[in-house]
Amino acid sequence: MSLFALVLSCADDSLDPLQMNAVKKGTILALRGQQLQNIYFEGKPGTEIFPKIYSGNEVFAFDAEILAEDPSTLESFDIFVIKRTKTGSSFTTQRLPLRNVPFSEFNETDDYVRPWVSVSIDFDDILDVVGLDPSSPTFAADMLANYPTGMSIEMDLNLVDGSKVLASQIVAAGLFQSNQFYPAQRLNIAITDYCSYDGSSWTGTYSATETSEFFGGYGPYDVAVTADGATADKYLVDNWYDSGIPIYFTMNPSTDVETQTATIPSQPNPNNTARTIEGTGTYNECTKTITFNMTYKQGDTVLDQLLWKIVKQ
Repeated sequence: MSLFALVLSCADDSLDPLQMNAVKKGTILALRGQQLQNIYFEGKPGTEIFPKIYSGNEVFAFDAEILAEDPSTLESFDIFVIKRTKTGSSFTTQRLPLRNVPFSEFNETDDYVRPWVSVSIDFDDILDVVGLDPSSPTFAADMLANYPTGMSIEMDLNLVDGSKVLASQIVAAGLFQSNQFYPAQRLNIAITDYCSYDGSSWTGTYSATETSEFFGGYGPYDVAVTADGATADKYLVDNWYDSGIPIYFTMNPSTDVETQTATIPSQPNPNNTARTIEGTGTYNECTKTITFNMTYKQGDTVLDQLLWKIVKQ
């Protein structure tokens, strides 16, 4: 179904994902590239910054495709960052401009159906706009305190007729559940604490959720994680798939963000040895969270492809 068939069929304004009374001709900027891959397929933030190990080489980058009946109606779009300042137990916010991207920077190639653009902004430049200095001894603490839910990035579209499509008009949750229409106009940069790996801290009871390409969402349900005892950094799980299936995974003792990885080696389902389970994932030592991209197969037949996320209780 095309975007325009979708939006024009909405007789009830409350069911209109693009708020057609305000958004002209169903025009949105849809996310593409690695950020969409991270969010939609890998279950991790589109962009993630670790203030405690900030290097100064970090960038905020994304691809975006213009979805419109006539893409040439777009003149440009403005990118804003939402500055947050903590005062006591509350926050004040300011919407500050980062840059303007003209339609002349869009490409027409085989990469995407409609015109698209790649945008890259040095994170140092974003910090300068919000008034944070990475050389300050309180930089990491300030970042984590002011942006506990991440740093919001918004984009307003400027149309050639002088009207605008505002980020605030992109409101429907359904858009954010679609890899085709996922809006680039409202993004979030995760501001994440970094903790060194501690193998003794991973045993316990976890809450597990599943996001399946075949069956949708499921959970939460409890699983118990115990140390293997014989092999370092190997852990046993008692209730995979909420079906009492025992599996194991191994963790890579991290030395930086890129090495915060975990693996579920290919292994038979002990309850049905014709079926195999495998996956790769990433973990966060501070939040005791692991997200695996998993495949469940019988021979060459894929029975399920899912993101399996466990969070320590």
